[in-house]
Amino acid sequence: MRAKHLVPNGVTLANISLGFLAILAAAEGQFDRAVVLLFVAAMCDTLDGRLARMLNATSRFGHELDSLSDAVSFGVAPAVLLYLAVLRPLGLLGAAVALAYLLCGVLRLARFNMDTSEIGKRTFLGCPIPVAAGYVLSFVMVRGALPVWAVAAGTLWVAGCMVSTLKVPKFRKGEGLPVPMMLVGIAAFAVFLVRPSAITWHVWNGWNCVMILGNYVSLARDGHLRRRPAEDVDLGRVA
Repeated sequence: MRAKHLVPNGVTLANISLGFLAILAAAEGQFDRAVVLLFVAAMCDTLDGRLARMLNATSRFGHELDSLSDAVSFGVAPAVLLYLAVLRPLGLLGAAVALAYLLCGVLRLARFNMDTSEIGKRTFLGCPIPVAAGYVLSFVMVRGALPVWAVAAGTLWVAGCMVSTLKVPKFRKGEGLPVPMMLVGIAAFAVFLVRPSAITWHVWNGWNCVMILGNYVSLARDGHLRRRPAEDVDLGRVA
């Protein structure tokens, strides 16, 4: 492995380390701390790809390492956190819902790994697992404002989106969210850290509206709401 590969791969290892620490925090009942750790893990997941491209250090090894870290930080960790923080009162049913999210997440990653070439340019096939994990974390953030059954239903919906043929637009040719949307997300997370529950609830609703409307506006603008040939769809560069 060349020295230039150590930087992005080190960030990827930081991602998986944060996922592990989030599981420990959730097991100790420190749910808000677990959310913060996974939020930082998501920042690492965004950064490692950018660094790899900047340093011309992309590799098959880095690709596989990134998927394995995503399985922990955005699959296992959110599933454990959601069950302990919200779904535990449902007993076996709650465990089944959390497991369904995890299984759909690893299936999404496996489908992603099977794509050895960049087939499409503008859309992902199915919801990327970091995006799905973001919604699961949002359920934990507003756990006092939603009934448990609604969180369970929302989790199953998110899980289904990962293994569906839903078209999710790539922003800026795969470089991530546009800067204004990223700033809104960071601001929303800052509000969560302050944690006035009513404000957090409204910010969460507003963020979801921005994401959903932005998704369909982008798809409609680029003509992707119409049926397209299979080669226009990509399994993604974001797992």
